Amino acid sequence: MKAAIVKNKGILPVVEEIDAPVQSTENELILTVKASALTMVGKSSSLGSHYSSHDAFPKVAGIEGVGEDTDGDRFYFIGSQGLYGALAEQTLVNKNRTVKIPEKLDTITAAAIANPGMSSYAALVYRAKIASNDVVLINGATGTAGMLAVKMAYALGAKKVIAIGRNKDALEHSGADEYLSSSDYSNNEQTQYLVDLGKIITDVTIVLDYLWGDTAQQIMQAIYQFGNHQIEVRYIQIGTLVAQEIIVPGALLRSTKLTLMGSGLGSVGSKELLLSAEKVFELAVTNHWHIPNTTFRLEDIKKAWEAPSHPRPVIII
Repeated sequence: MKAAIVKNKGILPVVEEIDAPVQSTENELILTVKASALTMVGKSSSLGSHYSSHDAFPKVAGIEGVGEDTDGDRFYFIGSQGLYGALAEQTLVNKNRTVKIPEKLDTITAAAIANPGMSSYAALVYRAKIASNDVVLINGATGTAGMLAVKMAYALGAKKVIAIGRNKDALEHSGADEYLSSSDYSNNEQTQYLVDLGKIITDVTIVLDYLWGDTAQQIMQAIYQFGNHQIEVRYIQIGTLVAQEIIVPGALLRSTKLTLMGSGLGSVGSKELLLSAEKVFELAVTNHWHIPNTTFRLEDIKKAWEAPSHPRPVIII
């Protein structure tokens, strides 16, 4: 069968012929892969640079996708057995790490929406424990995951959603109650940006941060300077598109009711992630959610790998 093979750490995958998987236990399932979305975590994990990576090479790239069993039933899977991955004509998965796809949800949407949907659902439900009176701030609300996070927050009962990011047009069309675009401010207007940020975060109770870096420091500074220190704020770190590290002043944590935590593989268990995927699919059907995507064939893996993450690249196999 054809598969996208990563031959060594950090080396982009190439399409080659390999042996098809063979089922060896009742807990395993062979799936014919139909679609697999290329996400930041999927690419970094495949190349061995993600914190959850297992550095065994060569291996088939891809950590999640949608496949069919011999009965024609469609399943979303996350993780594969052995060195098999999602970017192949077939893969070998653990039955306990699959979720059946609703009939009304098309394959491309299921593949594209699973990862970004899980990122906000798991963060809001399992980490922030969202309630109906919560006000949610999305940092990085213009990417695939951030745009979906705005919809997810409303679907899970948020009272109010605030979106921040760079792309003003995307923010205007995000559906959030309020938004603030950092691109409206020059380098010498950062003090004013902080003041304006402070005006919209006074009642925020949950922050979902897809960016980190200086954007996170600005939000925390605004909470410290302008926020209501009697309000408990659950700050959930999800992505690091801007930077891997930040400086957190001790005074911020001592003088505010801010709880800083992360959401991802490890802080959220595999059972909860699968439940998140199941709920995301249900919400996608109920709310008619779709993810902007660009499709590629497996043979075009290099082009797909280097494509922008928004719209979401999806490999059709």
